[in-house]
Amino acid sequence: MLSDCNENQPPLNDAIEHGHKHIALSLIEQIMDMPPSNGLLEKANENGETPLLVAAKCNEWKLIKPILEKRCELTKQKDKDENNLLHLLANMDEDKGAETIKSILAIISNEMKTELLQEENKAGQTPAKVAQSHENTSCFELLNDVANKA
Repeated sequence: MLSDCNENQPPLNDAIEHGHKHIALSLIEQIMDMPPSNGLLEKANENGETPLLVAAKCNEWKLIKPILEKRCELTKQKDKDENNLLHLLANMDEDKGAETIKSILAIISNEMKTELLQEENKAGQTPAKVAQSHENTSCFELLNDVANKA
């Protein structure tokens, strides 16, 4: 049923954005039991945001974690502005994304960390620069420290 849906806003993305965490988590768990070729975790909304990117934009670690644990390669996804999940978390007000960033960095490979930390969005900003421009000191220091060690 989910894979046949051709709405503008994919239902999983919609559930995440509207705060229906239990529904979204249930859908993610069901999708994880399906073959990766179903494309549900790659389905983007009008902003180019996939479920993983929407979860990052909403700072929903409980939704990010199961996706990354089974499909870590999805960290390569970017929205229409070339933001990866770290850009989106660094963009949150009041350093709210710092703990989620720390959790993500703890489970992805060093190679993936380096790649994500060095990627620039369309504005030419790395995730650390996004954090710095939003005065998210904790996010900036965390991202900068990890980037310098990589």
